[in-house]
Amino acid sequence: MITRGYLRSKAQIILWLRGIILGAGVIIPGVSGGTIMVIFGMYEKMLQDLLRFHVKPYIAMGIGVLVGVFAGGALLSFLFDHHPDPTYAFILGCLLMSIPLILKRTRGYTKKRLLLLVTGGILSFSLLELPTLFIGTELTLGQTFLAGFVSSATMMVPGVSGSALLIVLGLYEEILEAVRDFQMGTLIIFVTGAATGVFILAKVLKTLFTLYMSEILFFFTGLIIGSFNMVMPGTIGFFPLVTFGLGLALVYRFGK
Repeated sequence: MITRGYLRSKAQIILWLRGIILGAGVIIPGVSGGTIMVIFGMYEKMLQDLLRFHVKPYIAMGIGVLVGVFAGGALLSFLFDHHPDPTYAFILGCLLMSIPLILKRTRGYTKKRLLLLVTGGILSFSLLELPTLFIGTELTLGQTFLAGFVSSATMMVPGVSGSALLIVLGLYEEILEAVRDFQMGTLIIFVTGAATGVFILAKVLKTLFTLYMSEILFFFTGLIIGSFNMVMPGTIGFFPLVTFGLGLALVYRFGK
């Protein structure tokens, strides 16, 4: 009995630590939560459990995710406020390195897939040119729910970064500020959207990804490319170049 209890406690601690890594990872654009779960060797089982609403075994992991999200979000938000150019350079490096890693998982280039890439780029760039809808205003309830919905649903797909999609939508920094300032109303709505995205779209996304993996990844790559102007540092210097390299290295390490 003692040994069984010890093993159970050890397993819960491991899940908690994995949750912290997952929570901190999904804050970084270009790092896919689904990929991290694949690295942990628990992607398929966890996805099946979530689809059956079997969440009890993952409570410790969920707590760890919250710790990782709040710690990582607070740090990045602080860096955006006090060191914006190196931080933007870091995010740009993360996004840039995610592109070859995403395309490596496709089944090759076709005219249709390249068209989807271009379409994604145009769509993303066009969305970012609509500041009254996405940028420069306080988050509305709908925007907050949407942010949680798309980021959590897409992170269920290995190779796809929920944080990168928040950049595409122009909502990334606002969500980081909500995490940093413990804006509980905003965070509750965000978590509600996240839970909805996981439980409603997880099965749909898994099916679509199985059938149209290459097409989805090319389109998503286009979305990322179109959002580059959002994260371009204002000045290029030594520290932005260093953090740019760190972003490249981090995503390369966790995206393989």
